[in-house]
Amino acid sequence: MTENGDYYTADEIRQRLSISTLVFQGYRSFSEQALQQLAENNITRIELVESRDQYDLGDIRSMRLVDDACRKCGIEVAAYHAYLTTFVDVETEAQRVDRVDLCRRQIDTLLELGGTFWCCHAQAEGVVEQSYQELARHIEGTRAVIAVENFNRPGIQVEDRVQLLDRWDLPDVGMILDVAHEFKADGSNPLALAGEASTTVARCGRHLRHIHLQGYRDGGGHHPPLVSGDEIQWREIFATLAAIDYPGEFTFEPRGLLANLETLDYIGRAPERLAALR
Repeated sequence: MTENGDYYTADEIRQRLSISTLVFQGYRSFSEQALQQLAENNITRIELVESRDQYDLGDIRSMRLVDDACRKCGIEVAAYHAYLTTFVDVETEAQRVDRVDLCRRQIDTLLELGGTFWCCHAQAEGVVEQSYQELARHIEGTRAVIAVENFNRPGIQVEDRVQLLDRWDLPDVGMILDVAHEFKADGSNPLALAGEASTTVARCGRHLRHIHLQGYRDGGGHHPPLVSGDEIQWREIFATLAAIDYPGEFTFEPRGLLANLETLDYIGRAPERLAALR
């Protein structure tokens, strides 16, 4: 529970704040210099986005180098976003087994680095359920959490994800709510609508284990958050997260192509700004 019971203090938000390395996309590579810039803006936890040209999430030698760079800057790896590792191209049982093995290796390196959340898209039907049952058995007794993300496509919106996770009923497999990936039939984003943001968060309920936060404007997400023009209902979302006793990170996911160096300052000061909305 939160210190205030119905909302978070700035310290409570900062303790769980992390940023996606998507923030570097388009203007700098993942590097010790980039990590140092995060630390200079009081951001000390990251969600590492899969980037095969820079590192291999499934190779412990590669990830130990990433971990060394992070530790030099006082940065912790909280999560992987393994968005490239899907089952959409799997056609045979041998391919499925190989893909599950890759997922296991990624989870194992995540755990060695001290992280918790293995975030994924789970976009294929058929082989996904069997594969995720196997992955759930793999993480039994560890701190790992597998989290599947919502998207604005038939079968994988919030309601669909909740129904899927209800059916699976796997304690260590939950949901990522991305605040810019949910749309109503009229094209509006409920996380940007007063009264509907809280309903959407609450609908995730016990399955909500991770969240992707970003600014939303002009019909699109991954913008700098908490700035002029941002339509996200921040107070409503955080009040509802507190009310449902949300257990995960507060992970900000602005895209580097849409952001700039000031974005890190916005996010570094986000705990105080969000707490002031109480």
